[in-house]
Amino acid sequence: MLCKNCKEELTQDNVYPSDRRYCADCGQKHALYLQERRQTLASLRDMNLESKIVQTRYLIRQAVMEFGLDKVYISYSGGKDSTVLSHIAKQMYPDILHLFSNTTNEYPETIRHIRWEKEENGTNLITVLPIDTKGEMWTFKKVVEHYGYPTFSKRVSNAIRTYQHALSDRTRNHSIDYIERNFKKYSQYKELPISDKCCDRLKKEPLRRKARELGLECVILGILASESYQREKDWLEHGCNVFHERQDNQSRPLSFWTEDDILEYIEKYDVKISEIYEMGYSRNGCMYCGFGVQLEPEGQNRYQKLRDTHPAQYDYFVKNFGPLMIEFNIAYT
Repeated sequence: MLCKNCKEELTQDNVYPSDRRYCADCGQKHALYLQERRQTLASLRDMNLESKIVQTRYLIRQAVMEFGLDKVYISYSGGKDSTVLSHIAKQMYPDILHLFSNTTNEYPETIRHIRWEKEENGTNLITVLPIDTKGEMWTFKKVVEHYGYPTFSKRVSNAIRTYQHALSDRTRNHSIDYIERNFKKYSQYKELPISDKCCDRLKKEPLRRKARELGLECVILGILASESYQREKDWLEHGCNVFHERQDNQSRPLSFWTEDDILEYIEKYDVKISEIYEMGYSRNGCMYCGFGVQLEPEGQNRYQKLRDTHPAQYDYFVKNFGPLMIEFNIAYT
């Protein structure tokens, strides 16, 4: 294995212990860089709401100037974050395109909100279904049966999937070592049907295909760095706008916002959001997604809440996925 930066071969003697992708010298330099980036992120988060709005507008404008209005689109989930992003962007570009990925695993309230956006709020919005290149429709149940269930976290699920599908003993051993070092308490589940492929199959891949079909070149995302370890890490490495660096050109103009900023904006500007939030949910993502469920309050996790708010969807969940929850030690009754 080579150092990510200088390409020097990594050994037990020269590897940087806190980030084994680097040699000791490069690892120390990268750690200092990340420290500076954390200070920058903290400064951005300390700005007042109006200053954040100005900065967000600037970042959106950068994307449009770089690629053209007809080449950018908002990835719209119907959640409060992407609704705030849409509200800001439409003040600048009223006809900016929105793509909504209907994963077939959406709350009914999300579907109603999407319909309202398109039919009553005049949003330029296209719904994308999870149909693959062979014309085959994928569902959450089909993904679980084919790949495994998305649970605990995306990183844990990815590590377990990598271990299960290792093509060599070396890769398999590396995977076991990685899981033991980073996710030891989840190592007991590594033989169970767990995978992170759900989001790829039901959302990311269909959106990429539709974007290519329409000739779109840059996605504008309403994600916050504070939402997860991975998203904050990605911001520290790349910042808000990531152009011409990887497979997808991305603008993440809300990255430095906090949950409180989103709520303040919604109240201040009277932004209509999905009714799902009035039912006690803090997120509008896929109904049966298991990422982070083990961290939710006992007796009040998303599955237990689903039992009270959406009985029909809960019954379907129990019938099809209840046995897996028992194996994962996730409460759902």
